Amino acid sequence: MKPLAKLSAVILPLALLTACANTAEMEALKASVESAQSTADSALVAARNAQSTADTAQRTATDAELAAMNAQKSADEAQATVEECCAKIDRMFEKAMSK
Repeated sequence: MKPLAKLSAVILPLALLTACANTAEMEALKASVESAQSTADSALVAARNAQSTADTAQRTATDAELAAMNAQKSADEAQATVEECCAKIDRMFEKAMSK
């Protein structure tokens, strides 16, 4: 019975030490997981902000494209008006020169 008591006297502190080590490892693991979660949350926020910026840029580009198309249409209409006017002036000049 005495060897059993000595053995239990050695095993009990060893078991407690192992339990403490496991608790410390669990706390370290928990801290690591919390850090990883925090990093993932920050990355998600950054990705959402980047998406929002990209969406805003896309809308701005679309608006600019629309404005350019309207400007081109106005320029084409103005060019057609100028060509009509030039043709009319040429006809009037030719008519005046023929008299």
